[in-house]
Amino acid sequence: MSLSRTLVYVAGRRNTAGTQILLPLPSAAVLFLVHYCDCDLFEVVFVDDDCDASDCVTLSFAALLATQHSFRDRSSCPYHCDLPVVCDVPVIRSGLCSTLRCLIKKCHAFNPGKHLHDLLGFRGGSLKACAEVSGWTKLCEIELPSSVASLISAIRSKVSEATIEDLAKESEHSHQEEDKGQSARPTNDPGREPQCRVALPEDLMKLEWHFKKPPSIHNDDKLKRALLSQIKQEAETIKDPREFRFTRDIPHAHCMSRFRIRQPNQDKAQNEEVQNRNLRSNGIHDSGSESCGGRCEISGPESPSQKDGCEISGPESPTPKDGCEMSVTELAEFVSSLTIHEIDFVHLYSEGIDITVADMILFTYIYFLLQSTDFDRMLIREHLPRISRWFDHMITLPEVRRAAVKTQFDLSRFSDFKKEFMVKFYVPEGIKPPDHDQMELSRRLRGKYRAIKPDITKALDKIKAGNIEVELGSHPRNDQVQLDWESFPARVDPGRDLPKKRHQRKCEQLENLATAVLEVHRPADIIVDFCSGGGHLGIVIAYLLPDCKVYLVENNEDSLLRARSRIEDLKLQNVTIFQCNQDYFHEKFNLGVCLHACGVATDMVLKQCIENQARFVICPCCYGGIQDTHFISYPRSQHFRNAGIEYKEFLTLGHVADQTEFNMALEEQGKYCMNLVDTDRSLYAQEHGYKTSLCSLKPLSCTPKNNLIIGYRDNQECQR
Repeated sequence: MSLSRTLVYVAGRRNTAGTQILLPLPSAAVLFLVHYCDCDLFEVVFVDDDCDASDCVTLSFAALLATQHSFRDRSSCPYHCDLPVVCDVPVIRSGLCSTLRCLIKKCHAFNPGKHLHDLLGFRGGSLKACAEVSGWTKLCEIELPSSVASLISAIRSKVSEATIEDLAKESEHSHQEEDKGQSARPTNDPGREPQCRVALPEDLMKLEWHFKKPPSIHNDDKLKRALLSQIKQEAETIKDPREFRFTRDIPHAHCMSRFRIRQPNQDKAQNEEVQNRNLRSNGIHDSGSESCGGRCEISGPESPSQKDGCEISGPESPTPKDGCEMSVTELAEFVSSLTIHEIDFVHLYSEGIDITVADMILFTYIYFLLQSTDFDRMLIREHLPRISRWFDHMITLPEVRRAAVKTQFDLSRFSDFKKEFMVKFYVPEGIKPPDHDQMELSRRLRGKYRAIKPDITKALDKIKAGNIEVELGSHPRNDQVQLDWESFPARVDPGRDLPKKRHQRKCEQLENLATAVLEVHRPADIIVDFCSGGGHLGIVIAYLLPDCKVYLVENNEDSLLRARSRIEDLKLQNVTIFQCNQDYFHEKFNLGVCLHACGVATDMVLKQCIENQARFVICPCCYGGIQDTHFISYPRSQHFRNAGIEYKEFLTLGHVADQTEFNMALEEQGKYCMNLVDTDRSLYAQEHGYKTSLCSLKPLSCTPKNNLIIGYRDNQECQR
C-alpha cells in the first residue's frame, strides 16, 4: 500500500540546465526542515511563482534526491494563498511559520521517538502567534526573508560591479605591461583592499543585538533551584576539587542547554570586561570542528556572563580552565554558599536555552548570507559576532549537520578563515541598539492609543464642524432574527456547556449575523468567515446553506482544531479551513462575514470584500486597537478626510468607542463614537460602489460591541 503524502507547496523552479533549483529563502527553510525531520510524509511541490531571480538563492538539484518532489506552474496550484502552503484537507495552512509547525507536528505524530515536538518550544509556542502579535514570527516570516534577500542581492551586485571594474583595470594594466615587456599582475591580489561597502539591514542587527541579552526562560528560578540541588549533591562526593565544573551542559534530544556557575571573586564587571576584550580581539575562534562532537567547551574563569549572550569557544581557543584550585574544604564552603543568583544560563539559541523551529529558519538564512560572501566568516564576525557564534554552534549539532548535508549546504567551506572578500559591511547611521528594556522580539501586542479628555473634545468638535452624521438602518429581518437552535444538531450549537447567560448571548450574536447572511446570499455562493475562531459562525452558515461553500480563515491553530473536530462530527462537506493571516488569503469569494474581528482586522475584511466585489456582513470589535499598517490607513473614507479628521483624532474616536460596557457613565458617548468609526467604514464602502446599512444586533444586550455593517453592490440586492 503506497503512502499518501501531504503536499507542501513552495515557491521555486529549475534552472535552464536542470542542475539547480532557484528558490526564495522561505522555500529553502522548508526544504531544510523537511530534511531535518527525515520523515517520508511529504511531497514538496515547487511552484513557479515568477519570483525575481535577484531575490532567490540556488541549491543543487541533488538536494531533492531523497525527497518526493514535483514542479508546477502557478495556475495548477489548487489554492490561492501566499506560499508556502500545506494541504492537509480540510485544513489549508499558509505562511512559513504555520507550514513548518504543521510539518513538525506531523512528523512527531509519525515518529514520537525523535522528539521533534521539542522544536516547538515551551508549551509548543514557538512561532505560534501571528506576525501582528509575535515579534519572532514577524522577524522570521516577514522581515528577515526580505532584508537578507536584499542584502544578498546587494552583495552580488557589488561583486559584479567590482569584477567588471577589475577586468577593465586588468586589461588596461596588461596592455601597459606588455608594452614594457612585463607580465600582468593578477586581479585577485591578496593584498588588494576591498572597495565595496554594503549596509547591514536593521532587521539583521536586531537579531545580533538580541543575542546580547540574557536568554528568556520560563520558570528559570525553578530550573536553577533544581540545578543548584544537583550541584550541592555532587560536591559532597567530589574528592578532587579540580573535577568540579563551572560550565555544564544539559543534553536534550536535539541540542544541549548550557549554564555557568560564577566563580569566586568574579563579579559581573569582570565578566563584562572579558566580554569586551573578546569582542575586540580578532581571535574569535571556530566551534565548527567535527571533532568536538557538538559539545564544545566554554572557557571557565574568562567566560562572559549570561548578560552577554552566546559566547562559544572552539578548537583554536585557549584551553578551558574548568575545575578549581580550591581545597576540598574551600570548595564545600563555596558550594554551600551558592544561590540561584550565581547560576547563569547561556544564550545558545535564538529563543533561549533550547533549539526551536526559529533556529532552523535563521540557520538557513544565515547560511545563504555566508554563501553570498564566499564564506568569508571573518567578515561576518567583524560586524555580526554573536550571530556568527550562534551559527558556529549550530553546525556542531549532529542533526543540523546531517540535514545541512542533505540540503547540499557546503559545510567544507567553514574551515577557512583567511579569506579577504571584496565587500565590506557597515551599519548605517541611525541604526542603534534598542533601549535595555525594549523587548523588540517578544510576543506582545503593540499598546493601544490612550486619549485624554482634551483630545476627545477636540475630535468630537471636528466631527460636528465637518457635519458628519450617523445614519442608522435596520437589520434585513428587522426583529425576526431568531433561529431554532433546538432543531440543530448538538455540534452546530456554539457550546451548550457554557454558562447559561453566556450561551444565550453567543447564540443571539450568531443568529443576527446568520440571518443577515441568509438574506444577502445567493445560491452556490462562496462564503468566507474571517477571523473565524472556533468556527461558531461559519459552521452555522455551512449547516443552513449546504449548497454554498464556506471557508474559515483563522491564524490560531488551537481554535481551528476545535472547528475541525466539530466539522468532522457534523460530516459537513462544504467547509474548508485556512490557517493563515488574512493578507495571505487570496481566494475568490462572493460573501465575507466576520463576528468581532478585532481592530484593524475588521478593515482588512472590508478591504478584501471590496477587492473581490463581494457582499459583506461585518460585526466589528476592539475599536481601540485600530492603527495604521503598511496597507491600512485611517480614516478610511475620503468623506472623513475631507472633513479634516486626522489620524490621531480618529484613534481618539476608537479609544472612546471601546467605552461601551453597559451601565458605564461614558456608555452613551462610547456608543456614539463606535457609530462614528463604523460610519467611516460604511462611507468607505459607499465610495467603492456599495450600498450599506449600519444597524444593531438584537437585542442590544447580547454584546456591548453590537454594530452590524451590511453591504452589497447595485447588482447584488438582498433576497427580499
